Amino acid sequence: MGEYIQQLAKLLGDENHPTFKGIAKGSTILRTKIPEERMPYVAHRIKESISDEASRGWKAKTVLMDMLGKDGIKTANLLDTEGNVVLALSTTVDLEPPAIKVYQSGSIDGVVTGIVGADDTMHLHIRDYLDRDLKLLVRDENIARTLLTQFRNGHVRVYVHGTWVRADNGWHPEASKCTVDSFEVLDETPISDVFKRLNQIDGNGWAELENPIKFWEDIRGVEH
Repeated sequence: MGEYIQQLAKLLGDENHPTFKGIAKGSTILRTKIPEERMPYVAHRIKESISDEASRGWKAKTVLMDMLGKDGIKTANLLDTEGNVVLALSTTVDLEPPAIKVYQSGSIDGVVTGIVGADDTMHLHIRDYLDRDLKLLVRDENIARTLLTQFRNGHVRVYVHGTWVRADNGWHPEASKCTVDSFEVLDETPISDVFKRLNQIDGNGWAELENPIKFWEDIRGVEH
């Protein structure tokens, strides 16, 4: 509210000594008093804010409109003492849709990039396979110590519970809103070695394929 009062004063002109007189009961109407002898100057200032893009009034009006838009307010009016509209403000800021969130348990695969914290709650930083830097909460010191040994040392699968957020690139834990329950170190054995072992098993269908790795990549949707 203080920022709105400050910007409204700039719109009316600080040199015209506008005084904040409170908020109307049950509404978001800001009441401002202007000295009688300064009213003609305020009227001129408001006219400038409508027609002169180079004026200070126009700049103050633009900042106010931006603030209103970011707060989700589409319109606002400046009224005189008789309730007449002397300046109408409408916002053109595109508001982001509210984030879609759910509370659930899940897992994250990635590389540990750091653990910080000096109290009972520590923050685990992990980078997943989409190169998203995620921040998780760790409340178990034993888990934290063991995770620290995996710092930039291969991939881990971390099981968490808490708030997840839907983004353009899928669901992910909301920063510092998911707690680690456990984790496991993932097997880093190359896929080529895995298929070599499979080929040694009698009656295994993979051994009959000319290029089992390419077939596996195709059914997994792996792009090169």
